[in-house]
Amino acid sequence: MEEARRLHELARAQGVTVRLLGGVAVALAADGPLPESLQRTYKDLDYVVKRKDSPKWAALLESSGYVADASFNSLHGSQRLLHYDVANDKQLDTFVGEFAMCHVLDLERRLPAEGITLAPADLLLTKLQIVEVNDKDLVDTIALLLTHPVDESARGLSPSAFAAILGTDWGWHTTITDNLAKVAARVGPAGLTPDETAQVQGRVTELLGLAESCPKSLKWKARSVVGRRMPWYDLPEEVDHDGN
Repeated sequence: MEEARRLHELARAQGVTVRLLGGVAVALAADGPLPESLQRTYKDLDYVVKRKDSPKWAALLESSGYVADASFNSLHGSQRLLHYDVANDKQLDTFVGEFAMCHVLDLERRLPAEGITLAPADLLLTKLQIVEVNDKDLVDTIALLLTHPVDESARGLSPSAFAAILGTDWGWHTTITDNLAKVAARVGPAGLTPDETAQVQGRVTELLGLAESCPKSLKWKARSVVGRRMPWYDLPEEVDHDGN
């Protein structure tokens, strides 16, 4: 987390718009200590950078001691960059303009003007878009739901941002609602107090209700006819790490 703060200050000083996502972002966005049962170790740092700032960001990282994965970056650099902190055996993964894993989230115009991380709603979407979701992603999602209300405040999980994605794309809607049901099942054993558990469960219920009630586009309705008979997601290959 200290390294994330250091890189944020360097980027801000050079006018580079880049925001953190992943587990470290969830912990920093909590703006205080998470309950012990939701704390974990972090192997990687994950970022989204504005397309125009991608070259400056890469140069900043390399001048700060990170080693570029030259072959990967030459092939995929318009969408994604990899750098390594060799001394500490850590990886830094940068998405350029959009977050593309199981689903694509265009973030070019959604990056907050200030702060280290993505907006809370976008952090939630990046965690819940994983079709083969694992326990650490469920735990991170519980942490987000515990520390952020579902509202339009600066710290809120914006209902309008959430509904805009889920009401436009049936695939997003399906993956997110599937995973919210998994979060609801995971929160009981998460080691929280009864009040904390009830708060998370309440926000899961609120988001599921929002997913069902939000207006659906013609594209959404057309794809829903096909349903689960055809894949509605990509399964991206991992790149030398376990994901974060």
